[in-house]
Amino acid sequence: MTASSAEIEALLFDGNDLSNPTPGMLPAIFRDIVGRLDAAGLAYAVIGRIALAIHEQARFVREIEIVVGSDADEHDRIAALARATQARFAAHMDPRLCRLHIVLTVRPSTCAAETQLLADAVTCQWFGVQARLASAEYLLWLWCRSDSLDNAVDASALIKGGAVDLYSVRGLLRTTDDVEESGQRRLRLAIGDAVLSTTSSFSRFMAERRARLDPNRVPVWRLRPAEVEGGADG
Repeated sequence: MTASSAEIEALLFDGNDLSNPTPGMLPAIFRDIVGRLDAAGLAYAVIGRIALAIHEQARFVREIEIVVGSDADEHDRIAALARATQARFAAHMDPRLCRLHIVLTVRPSTCAAETQLLADAVTCQWFGVQARLASAEYLLWLWCRSDSLDNAVDASALIKGGAVDLYSVRGLLRTTDDVEESGQRRLRLAIGDAVLSTTSSFSRFMAERRARLDPNRVPVWRLRPAEVEGGADG
């Protein structure tokens, strides 16, 4: 299952305050920072739930997360690009000016494996511009290295969508995991959650199908006249 940036945009509104324009500004902020990164000639990959949508399904998002492959001397320039975007859209990104502000995180890659995975990013039209979104394998590898509850849920959803090469992710975790193999453990838990979720959905589907095929089942449209007649007799 895959979604599109248009489906994300359809979710970008404040249900408690429909006059609040901030959620709908996310595509414009996305285009601004991607344009700055492209103009600077920096390799990058968009991660987080924005990137998850290309592999699984659209979800409401309030954060733009980007990893940039660079040398150590580029760190200041990367931070300056993020600050420029934040300054331009301060009314929607500054927590002092906006209660539910949009968050922008732009960080350098942290290891050789991460830099290599940036090269596997998927280039596509996203929010009206050509952008590089993280591959399914990169997202799952990254989320398995974090104990965040949101990341665990997203990892399970990604596996359930069937778009990720689990063997590739296991190999990456073997080369980058810590001594306790916490990443491998989180991967196994995410796989288990995905299987349980899929099994539960399939069980509900089969139960509904069996109910429809039950020869003794009386359709609702037949029950209603009988109920009416019964009420008239009473």
